[in-house]
Amino acid sequence: MKITLMAGAASLIVAFAATGAHAGSPIGWYGALDLGYHGLDDGSIKTSTTGLATDGKPYGWEWKTDNDWAGFARIGYRFTPHWRFELEGGYRKGDLTSVYDPDTTRPDPRGLCSSTSPVGATVPTCAGPSGHIDAWSLMGNAIYDFLPESTVNPFVGVGIGVIRADVSAQGNFSGRTVGSLKVDDNDTAFAYQGIAGIAWQATERLSVDLTYRYL
Repeated sequence: MKITLMAGAASLIVAFAATGAHAGSPIGWYGALDLGYHGLDDGSIKTSTTGLATDGKPYGWEWKTDNDWAGFARIGYRFTPHWRFELEGGYRKGDLTSVYDPDTTRPDPRGLCSSTSPVGATVPTCAGPSGHIDAWSLMGNAIYDFLPESTVNPFVGVGIGVIRADVSAQGNFSGRTVGSLKVDDNDTAFAYQGIAGIAWQATERLSVDLTYRYL
């Protein structure tokens, strides 16, 4: 069974940022470091053959990861009191928890069990395979500040750029006495995101942001 496609991963981020913005002089450069928490939408794959299925359809396995940490570094420039542009580099970590087809009418192998699971174990009750879906991103963001010279400033933004996903998995096929799968691959693709948050001006030159990203 050959796997030919993986798509559909997305992430939700909440992060805190410390920046060099100056409330009294909003025009100019600033820098920021973010650390937060994220979750990935389920990814999916389709096999190139129907395997043991008799309905003529390929298998559609869902890849699930746990929620994990994310980090970002940003440098930006405020052009007007309300508008700023920034370059953002990010990293999102995601350890693999399960890989299986949720359609219970399909015959095994419906997914992957861990390499140490008992022979013939079935998903989703068996231990999941080892692996991860980690991502690096480089984005250009345009952000609008509603109250740039206030202590509390809500903002929204959009970003476009690229993301590189590093995917790995290793496990045994479910319900089979023999057979295993090892995946180790990466891909780079176009990406876009929506941004919303609130900035609190902690000192004259330091603000703390609570930011939500959907990539």
